Amino acid sequence: MADPPSPSKMNTDTLSDAARPLIDLIDTLRSHGVQQDLPLPQIAVMGDQSAGKSSVLEAISGVPFPRGTGLVTRCATQLIMSRAPPGAAWTASACVEPNDGAAPIKLEKAEDVADVIEKLTAKLCEREGGAFSTTAAVVIKLRSPDVPDLTLLDLPGIVRTAVAGQSQSVIGDVNSLIETYLKQERTVVLAVIPANQDVATIDILQKAKGADPEGARTIAVLTKPDLIDQGAEKEVLETLLNKRAPLKLGYAMVRCRNQRENEAQISMTTAREREKAFFDAHAFWGSDALHVPREQRYTLLGVDALTGRLSSLLVTRIRKALPAIKYELQNQKKEAEQEYKRLGGDNAPDDPIKMRAALVDVVTRYAALMRQSARGNYGHTLLAQNPNLRLFGRHQVVFKDLKDSVGDTQPAFDDERFTKHLAREMHAFRGRELPGFTNSQVFYGFMVKNIEEWRPFVEDCRAQYVATTIRVSDELLEALAPTYPSLVSEIRQLVTTILEEAGDRVQRKLDDVFAKESDPYTTNESMLELVNQIRMKNFDIALRSVLDSVPPSALVGDNEEKKSAAAAAHVKRKLGQWYMATHGVNTASKVEDMCTLLEAYWDVATKRLVDNVCMTLEHDFANFSLKKLEESCFLFAADAGVPEKTDLLERLFLQDPRVVQQRKAALEKKGRMEAALDALGESGLRVVAERANSVKVEAPKALAAGFVTSDREASNATLTTLP
Repeated sequence: MADPPSPSKMNTDTLSDAARPLIDLIDTLRSHGVQQDLPLPQIAVMGDQSAGKSSVLEAISGVPFPRGTGLVTRCATQLIMSRAPPGAAWTASACVEPNDGAAPIKLEKAEDVADVIEKLTAKLCEREGGAFSTTAAVVIKLRSPDVPDLTLLDLPGIVRTAVAGQSQSVIGDVNSLIETYLKQERTVVLAVIPANQDVATIDILQKAKGADPEGARTIAVLTKPDLIDQGAEKEVLETLLNKRAPLKLGYAMVRCRNQRENEAQISMTTAREREKAFFDAHAFWGSDALHVPREQRYTLLGVDALTGRLSSLLVTRIRKALPAIKYELQNQKKEAEQEYKRLGGDNAPDDPIKMRAALVDVVTRYAALMRQSARGNYGHTLLAQNPNLRLFGRHQVVFKDLKDSVGDTQPAFDDERFTKHLAREMHAFRGRELPGFTNSQVFYGFMVKNIEEWRPFVEDCRAQYVATTIRVSDELLEALAPTYPSLVSEIRQLVTTILEEAGDRVQRKLDDVFAKESDPYTTNESMLELVNQIRMKNFDIALRSVLDSVPPSALVGDNEEKKSAAAAAHVKRKLGQWYMATHGVNTASKVEDMCTLLEAYWDVATKRLVDNVCMTLEHDFANFSLKKLEESCFLFAADAGVPEKTDLLERLFLQDPRVVQQRKAALEKKGRMEAALDALGESGLRVVAERANSVKVEAPKALAAGFVTSDREASNATLTTLP
């Protein structure tokens, strides 16, 4: 009586009906090139050279892969397997992706696969001008009753040293390609590990741990169990049972054709039979040894066990990722449409009439948006979405720098060194004034000298203001006409000349501001208020000092009246001394008064200077230049639009080849996204778009955000997701 099929085999058969639509969908998305834009769920086979990767792929697919020593796999190879009904014929085809325009190669028999892979690999490497290809893949599609519904990606083995005839760059190229797939969150790593090597020294596990620290998307398969040294089986068993170097997805063990069997060219069917016999009868791994628990043998040992787990894993990963994939497809489609439109879209003018209309449109929008931007009106979408185009806001940053720079030059009026210096200045300016009078020339001389220190900051402010205006103008022109560099260059040259001339013109106005400040004067009542505030501040400081200096002896005793009188006398004496020193007829009091007047006028003068400079730049530069820009740009458009200057128009609207390529790329991406969304809609799978890691909230009547497999599930759905 024949043995019943293994549970893994039955699970694979059961899984096939559910798996095929999901795997077909991902393969369809991949055929549209979606993997260029977003990661797709996949299982990538990785490991050291000669770790047994090809043998594992052969055992799963039933077709031979290229063999040899050194770097046999020189580009990524995608193996797409589809289970056919019993009795159906074996069919296969091969091609390269991205597609080079060549028709897929039809394969007549399984034995042809290895040769075709080698030929296509050589073609790709030759196309890239090297011994290795990092940008393309060989794609093998198989359909047979004997293969699972599964897609695997075979990557080159890890390279540590370049062999004779290989460039040293191959090490970095291969490892970089492997790292690229390791970092993709939707890629499951199938790490192929020889069972006769210490798992702690396996490079691919270390690399996988770096990208997947928790081992949540790494599954390992132990190969070559027939080469395990006698007595070392227990250590391998610890690994197989996920007790040593544990992974969340665990381990499996397979026994593939060895070198002698390959040379004898035994069939895949015979290889499967020998694998089963090995695991059934082996002294350690056999079913009678009981080292591997009976209930786990069907998931840990043999190619069928590995295949079932991989198919189930891939289906689970696809099912989980589809909502986020749909969201990303929709989002990237929108971005591609916006980029295509920004780069000109389908509206590129191709005759003089359209060119004249386009020129007037660009100039009109440029003039209007420059004025809105300069006035701080950011209601237009272009200004709202691009902070760099908000001219008024960028001007405020320049004004803030001016205010801070001028403020930083304020002398330390309360510092003793300043007052001593001021006293010397007052003594040097002493003339025929009567006792008690102060020579006002000290005040005027001090302010005139320090006002000149502000001139470099004002000049820098003017230069930054003009430069910022030119930068915003340039960026606005490039945003309005990104595909026409000649048009942008022509208007930029016109505008830059106007703005630079306006900058030179406003310099004379700023010189007038300094001329006025050089003759100190104000009727601003706030100066008197500041003088009183400073004097009150100084009095408060003196009063606190006097109160703190009341001797403890004045507060000792039982007679409250005497204590109060003693304290009052102390305060009166000390305050009198302070008053005579600061308000009496003496040098110290004159210095005190002069410091107070200088500090108050400094505050008034700096604020007035900053305000006058900012208002001058706003009125005499911004308003003047904007009006001049509008007039000059419209005159330019009118002049360039005359019939006699058709050649100029054609030159202005000559498109930048780089931008043309970018527009083509945006259109192609839009097409990929549309094709992918169409494939998703036609798949029959009900998928509700959901942003990755979004927060779910209760919404009883909404369709569940995620993957819905039936109308019943849809009617019972009670969760939705906020975008």
